[in-house]
Amino acid sequence: MNTIIKIALAATLVIFAQNVHAQVDGAETKEERRIREGKEALEENRAKVEVDKQEQIAYLKGKRELVEEQWKNTLKYRVSRIIKDSEKLGRTEEETETLKKAAAQEVALNIENQLAIIDNQIALVERTGYMAPDTPSSLEIGFGNEDGEGNRVFGVAYKSNKSVKRQYDRRTYGETVIATGLNNVVSDHGEIGDDFTIGGSRFFEFGHAWKTRVFKNSGALQFKYGWSIQSNKVAFKRNETLVVDNDQSSLQEFPVELRKAQLRTTNLVIPLHLEFGGWKKEQGEDYVRYRIGGKFRMGVGVYGGVRLGTQQKLKYRENGERVKVKNRQDFGGDNFVFGLSSYVRVTGDLSLYGKYDLTSSFNTASLGDANNVSLGLRLDL
Repeated sequence: MNTIIKIALAATLVIFAQNVHAQVDGAETKEERRIREGKEALEENRAKVEVDKQEQIAYLKGKRELVEEQWKNTLKYRVSRIIKDSEKLGRTEEETETLKKAAAQEVALNIENQLAIIDNQIALVERTGYMAPDTPSSLEIGFGNEDGEGNRVFGVAYKSNKSVKRQYDRRTYGETVIATGLNNVVSDHGEIGDDFTIGGSRFFEFGHAWKTRVFKNSGALQFKYGWSIQSNKVAFKRNETLVVDNDQSSLQEFPVELRKAQLRTTNLVIPLHLEFGGWKKEQGEDYVRYRIGGKFRMGVGVYGGVRLGTQQKLKYRENGERVKVKNRQDFGGDNFVFGLSSYVRVTGDLSLYGKYDLTSSFNTASLGDANNVSLGLRLDL
């Protein structure tokens, strides 16, 4: 009996020892797994950092090539301007060569300085894996000028120092649109200048437009679209104002002498244009661009939208006191706006611009429907 008990106790101890040993082995396996997974995560992170580093270095090297190319194009332009100015001003050949050499030296120094900055950035990335960590972003204020990347800045621009992969083929660009010039009306029973002054009637337009290249391998045709606020003003030629009686507007003589009498119509429209003209292909190792700067361009299209409001403004003296009156009514004009417009580039970003409303700005018994017609200058920045 004692022998059986001893055997049972021995078996129990053996089983217990095996369980303890298995638990110890299991704990060691978990620890080893944790260490292995940690090493794998560390290697993966190192690989990601290395990839990011290489992308930043590739971006900076591409920027380095672009700097050289941009300054060389700048030098070509400066030399051409020097030659043209020398012909106009009658400079000697020696004076012209001196100016050309001075321009070349300045451009060479600019290239050297910018390349030195980029080379330092590349060295910094190679050591730390990050580009300029102390200056992650910046604000730039511009009024149509170009920044270091060749982009136009109009207003305030935020620039991040984070490496961004360059888009190989950029087909869409955005522009700020500003236009101003002379405005008048063409009516059913009147011509331009019959009832409203030529010089005192003006228009102003402000908006934003996007242009997208239509063809894949050509910059000849672009589709332009966006939004604009149009303000069309006409100044009365005689001592008359618009008066509404029984929902009918009419031009009536004002009882006292007017110092100012004008009618302003403000519209919100969506312009749509097809722009065509010259272009130049520019291609690098990692990009292709279809440049249209400095080339002849012409746009034709339409615009449509809604009228935001019409206001008649009068200024005069009565009993020795100055009186200012603002009267907001529709004066029989259309609430929806539709018209034709066109522009032809004159130089740089400046174009000759014209537009004509097919809908009426106002309506009177004597004139009938009066449609705005405008001619002026337009900037696409």
